[in-house]
Amino acid sequence: MDPLKPKPVPLAAETVLWFEFLLDPHKITQHLQRAQPEPSAVELIMQFISMTPDTATPSVVTPGSDLQSLSGPGSGPIPGVVGGANATSPAASAALNVPPITQRQGENGLQLTRKQLALKILELKVATWLRWDLDALEKSLPVLMQLALLRDLCTISYGRSLSIPLSSDFDMKTSPSGNERAARFALTIYHRLLLRMQLIKEQALKTPRPPSTMYQTVDQLQQFLDSPTQPSIEYLQQLCSSGKPFYVFHYDSFVTLQCDDLGTGQNYDLMHLITPQELKAQLYYELAQYYLFTKQYVLAREAAAACNTNLQAIPPQTTLYFCHIKPVELEGLLQACGISAQQQTLLERFQHSLLSNYADIVPILKLDNKIREIPLVSRRQLELDIEGSISSGILKEPAHLQLQVAALNVVRNIFEWGSIFGSVEYFEKYRELDCLPPLVEGLQEILPHCSLKEQVALKQFLIDCLLHQGGQSRQLLQTVRGIGLFSAEELQDLDEQMLQAAPPVPTNSLASLSDWMCHSKMTRVDVAALEQQLISCTNANTVRILLVKLCGTAPGRPLWAINPSWDVPQPIKNLIMGMPVSFLQDFSYVLLGKARELAMRGNYIDAVAMLSVLKSETQRQEMGANVQLMCKLLTWEILHIQVTQTLEEWHQKPLDLQALGGKCKQCLSDSIIPRQDILESCAIMLLNLTEFTPLMYLDKRSGALELPVAFAATFIEMEKMKGPKKVCRDAWDLMLSMFLSVPKRASSGVGGTSSLQAFLQRIRHQSIFGLSISMIGKIHNILKDDPNHDLSCEYMQLWPTSINNPINYSLRSVCETLQWLLSEALTHYPQTISWLKMKGDLDLAIGNNESAMRCYVNALVTGTDYCTMPLQRNVADDYVIRKMIRCAANLGCHMQATVLCQFLDEIDYGIVFKNLSEKSSNFTDAMDAYYSCIWDTTLLEFIVNLHAKRGEHSRKLEAISMMGTLELNANNNEEIKRESAMVRKSRFLRALAKQYLL
Repeated sequence: MDPLKPKPVPLAAETVLWFEFLLDPHKITQHLQRAQPEPSAVELIMQFISMTPDTATPSVVTPGSDLQSLSGPGSGPIPGVVGGANATSPAASAALNVPPITQRQGENGLQLTRKQLALKILELKVATWLRWDLDALEKSLPVLMQLALLRDLCTISYGRSLSIPLSSDFDMKTSPSGNERAARFALTIYHRLLLRMQLIKEQALKTPRPPSTMYQTVDQLQQFLDSPTQPSIEYLQQLCSSGKPFYVFHYDSFVTLQCDDLGTGQNYDLMHLITPQELKAQLYYELAQYYLFTKQYVLAREAAAACNTNLQAIPPQTTLYFCHIKPVELEGLLQACGISAQQQTLLERFQHSLLSNYADIVPILKLDNKIREIPLVSRRQLELDIEGSISSGILKEPAHLQLQVAALNVVRNIFEWGSIFGSVEYFEKYRELDCLPPLVEGLQEILPHCSLKEQVALKQFLIDCLLHQGGQSRQLLQTVRGIGLFSAEELQDLDEQMLQAAPPVPTNSLASLSDWMCHSKMTRVDVAALEQQLISCTNANTVRILLVKLCGTAPGRPLWAINPSWDVPQPIKNLIMGMPVSFLQDFSYVLLGKARELAMRGNYIDAVAMLSVLKSETQRQEMGANVQLMCKLLTWEILHIQVTQTLEEWHQKPLDLQALGGKCKQCLSDSIIPRQDILESCAIMLLNLTEFTPLMYLDKRSGALELPVAFAATFIEMEKMKGPKKVCRDAWDLMLSMFLSVPKRASSGVGGTSSLQAFLQRIRHQSIFGLSISMIGKIHNILKDDPNHDLSCEYMQLWPTSINNPINYSLRSVCETLQWLLSEALTHYPQTISWLKMKGDLDLAIGNNESAMRCYVNALVTGTDYCTMPLQRNVADDYVIRKMIRCAANLGCHMQATVLCQFLDEIDYGIVFKNLSEKSSNFTDAMDAYYSCIWDTTLLEFIVNLHAKRGEHSRKLEAISMMGTLELNANNNEEIKRESAMVRKSRFLRALAKQYLL
């Protein structure tokens, strides 16, 4: 005896061997009578079905050996039961068809061995213990085993071998060993189960099946589910209308076989006789469910009513052997049919009103304000739905309904602690309508039902409305006096607060001297609140009112100094500071500072609006001789903001570009020179509008204009030459000087890549992007001096081929600037294929293989119109494909590199064999996943040979099957071969796009 061999684990005392249930007829009863039997009754049925042999061939039983349960739902060892025999026989094949038996005919007339018959009796006995509750069996028993149990029930009841489904000309006669009562019960279960299966048909077809399931099993399962349902409906209806007695199986009706007794008869005399009401209640319940499922609502309502009537007619203390209807489920069925006797909840009435075109919705919402059952979100959604339906003309209701619903929602919102829905929107949206009466009506109805805490919330709501609703506050205050919610002292205090909260209304748009008189006793907290409002407001009229209120507090510092972030550019600042201390000085400074602040935040509309108000304000006599100069400076500031907005929203084109270009020309040619920022913005705007001629009259010595003028001159020369000749070197020399390792300090103050990037950030025209990219790309090629990493794109032939003293220039700065510029250009023009390929070349040159592959794939996908057109050579030539092959190999995707070799004009088999011999190091590069993308048969033959050497049999068979496809036949004509290659190219491109672009 081997001492190292593990010893068998002894069985626990409570472990039951499966054949013990056959030897002792009482053991199964004792097991099921336990409080929590382990295994359960359903698990026992599954075990008995799985242990039933498919044929009558005797098997050797080894007590103590482990049972192997069926795979699928409920699989795994069952605790407490240990079995033997042929446990691997599939239950599914036994479930639907009893194969013909060549062995002797038993006494009972069945073509079954005693072992088969004993196991079937045990499973039916356990199912009878569960009282044939189809709900419990459906929940826990796999579909195939349900049919196996049904087949066995029919077989035993009729006393002859049957298969599922029953044929249309099924003979209902029983054999001598069968019984008419049992057959009637079995046929009823059959038709019930057939109807129930229709409700879960899709789920039943997707149910997991055992690995050894025969194809006949799947076919017969499909046949059962596709069986016509009308015969079943007619049978169950006839059963309900007939007065024949109906019997159901008793637990003792099934007699377990004994080893010392060869008798196999069942005790059908012990079957229960049930009342017609119990039978009809269960059958009508299932018919109603089927009718609902098939949308036969009238029949469903009739069946549900009949079910409820029969169920109520059963005496309360009656033991039910056939009916398993749960009261909750029956109530749900009655509600679904619309015949429930229970009173509807408020939420159900609300949902019914939504389906009935908002009938009685106002009384429902008023009642909900008292009991608060409907979620506020649902009520809010209702308000928006009504608003949308009325505005679109779908709902032919007056706007009064929308106003009432909104007012009742505001009332309900008062008592929702922490709710985000407030009353501000209500007063703003319905200000033009008479919005107070429905709100007051809702408040008066809810007030008698409010607790003390809720009255406090109601008071707070009314106070907020009175202090913040402006002109409507007085009308609301008169209504509040009649409610009786506030005391006299509280009403007086409210009057005083409303007087203090009322803002002064200026008599005209211009401030007068009387506005500056100090007559306020405001606290420092109130002054700070006004200053905060002034800092955050975005409206010129609001600025005017707040400045007037602040000047009344006798401020100790100028009001324009409240916010240090307000910055006013020169020379307009000198004009403002030269004004006498007055409202106009503060107003001008604050509006200019806020306009610049808003423009920096991207709020261009409000910024222009503020400057426009200030422009009209400054046309006053107080300005004297500076009126014209101030207006011109403000006009240029507005133009500067408009240019910035146009560049930010270039593709939206919100402004008239032609008119904007005319303003820029006028600004550049004006006798009064604007500040440098405005000059540069106008020059860049004209450059983006391809208005090159006006730029040639500018002083290019100005640092802000060097680059725009040089680019304009380059484009003008390109138009004159009409060929690939070299153009003027001004733009080239200027661009090259930006990348000196130690930038020269030019007299203009321009130098380094920071000024270059500030210029490139405002480029928007595609041609200017292309010219900039070509210059920097050419500088990169010369400094890199590596033909394997040369970059190419449009316009590169225009530039010199050498640089003096290249060691003085920073290649790193060139790479970083070009990388940023390509990303910026592709943001505005993402489908420019040459830029995508150039960005891929640059990423490959700096070692970023994945990013390079992404750019190449993006270029190929864009060039094929998202894989809907054939791949052309101008999109992917051998140069690009070889770089993609290099990227894929560097990433460890050798199979991708192999497939890409087919894209070359002539396949380089040296690269192919090298890549295939490499072991893939990337989980996304599964070798056999790309066989459907290969169209070269030589490559497939090599792959088959490679798998044969490695002993990879399944992969070899897959590659061989791919070679056998008709479209890869060597005798096909060239058109078929091209079509096959095109389809596989598109398939491969989609696979690469999913990996690198998604």
